[in-house]
Amino acid sequence: MTFLALTPVQTALLAILTASTIIALYFLKLRHRRVVISSSILWRRVLDEQQSHSLWETLRRLLSIVIAVTIALLIALALARPEAQSLTGKNERIVIVLDTSPTMSTQTSDGRTRWQHAVDDARDLLNSGGPTTEFRVIDTAGATASAFTTDRNEVRKLIREMSPKTADPQFPKVNGQDAQVYFVSDGVTIHNTPSFVRRISVFEAANNVGITAFEIRSIPSTPLGYEAYLEVQNFGQAAEAGIILSGTGGQRINKTVRLGTGDSYRDVFDLSRFAGGGIRATVQAKDDALPLDDVAFAYLPVKRKTRTLLVTKGNNPLETLLKLDNYVDLSVSDPASYRDSADIDAYIFDRFAPAAAPSHPALIIGAPSAPWLRPTTGEVEKPEITTWSDDHPVMQFVSVHDLSIERAWVIDASGLTVIAASKQTPLIVVSEKPKWVMLTFDLASSDFPFHVGFPVFIENVLAWFSREQLALRRSPGIIDVPLPNAQIRTIDGKIIPSDQQLGKTVFQANDPGLYSATQGDQRIHVAVNLANPLFSDVNRSVFKTDKAAAEQHYWLRRELWFYMLVAALALISIEWFTYHRRITL
Repeated sequence: MTFLALTPVQTALLAILTASTIIALYFLKLRHRRVVISSSILWRRVLDEQQSHSLWETLRRLLSIVIAVTIALLIALALARPEAQSLTGKNERIVIVLDTSPTMSTQTSDGRTRWQHAVDDARDLLNSGGPTTEFRVIDTAGATASAFTTDRNEVRKLIREMSPKTADPQFPKVNGQDAQVYFVSDGVTIHNTPSFVRRISVFEAANNVGITAFEIRSIPSTPLGYEAYLEVQNFGQAAEAGIILSGTGGQRINKTVRLGTGDSYRDVFDLSRFAGGGIRATVQAKDDALPLDDVAFAYLPVKRKTRTLLVTKGNNPLETLLKLDNYVDLSVSDPASYRDSADIDAYIFDRFAPAAAPSHPALIIGAPSAPWLRPTTGEVEKPEITTWSDDHPVMQFVSVHDLSIERAWVIDASGLTVIAASKQTPLIVVSEKPKWVMLTFDLASSDFPFHVGFPVFIENVLAWFSREQLALRRSPGIIDVPLPNAQIRTIDGKIIPSDQQLGKTVFQANDPGLYSATQGDQRIHVAVNLANPLFSDVNRSVFKTDKAAAEQHYWLRRELWFYMLVAALALISIEWFTYHRRITL
């Protein structure tokens, strides 16, 4: 037996002092008052009875002393916090690491998920520890990391609040020198663990057919043309999978495919019959064990014409291009007749700019002089494009590497986004607020109007100005939207709590879904999908339970001092009862 609060010597001294004090108090003799009586005849019988009961009185006194000493020792030794490993286990620390990867949501043959089995194993670890064992619980998503505590109820509460996350799982940094570390996992997303970790597996093979890729993308050759790319993979036994693409207007595409073990199905779907709005893709297969990857979302921009005003002294190629665009409602004006109008969605200023900025987005061609634009500081002959940003919406599917330009103007582009430039000057710049795009060269002094990418460029500009954009693609978890102070809503209009961080709106999305972020007249759609083969492959595991992780059980669930105090209280009750029954003194 060891003691946690006192040393063995201190405990022994405390026990001797306590016992000695109790015994001394029992043998303390009190001086009785002498009384003179006339005769002892009346007291003889009492004296005779006292002599006959002397043995019983001795036993009563011994029993009383034993009970009193026992009570005092139980209370005194309880202060030393004794520990017996055979009864309560040794004083140790245990770290429980729970795998919160998405694959832990996989259902097993008993109808429960791997996560539910992991929670049961974690609770068994809590029950297997001794009364003085300190526990700490951590997850692989970095969302939960408690301190060491002996309060099992607190640890159980933390485990109840935990759940599988879609964040990139990482095994946490833990110290295996001063604690035993247990890792409860299915072993699918995390294979390698430190050598000191004791593994407990909840893996069970399962069938799963999941969506591993889904997106809507524009068709460069078709204005406002879109197609949906879908990828489905089978990670279980051969199965027949039903695929459904559905839109907000009731449009549907149904398809059934046969997938063998490890097979993939990839297809591109024409969305010309779909109205704008949310698009949902679902896959259905028998005995599918992971529902999380059976659905995916995207957003199809609403098709509508852009009311466009072209202000020019004359530009037949540009005017002809805009007139042929079925999604442009074109009006043409000369600079002298220009008036700002609320009925216009976008302006195109050809070698002209008004003195005041227009109320709607504008494409400026030729770097004209205006107070709201950057002044020119010179000219560059035959600038060669050296850099361009093909990830900006305006430059998608636009190739400018072989663009020939006779002359361009030099401007200061600080605070603007440069999406094409030469070594001497920016050639295409973008302003976010107010929204406008500028070409620092004249179309007549370049061959840009004759490039196949020019109609795409004009279409991209008008789409970026006033048309809806394709949804941002994100994975479940913490989502950030590049729109400050935005209100986040689900596809059915429910408001989602959000925070502001560094000019972005941040919110939590744990499951696949389609969300919209709105701020004023700006709106950004966000498609949240799992779409990750690393998570859908629920059978990629070689994880086995270590023999060293076998459970230990002890007789007692509390420290010995608790039971000693309970025993002392019981003896006090017994002593009170026997005293009033004149059994003890």
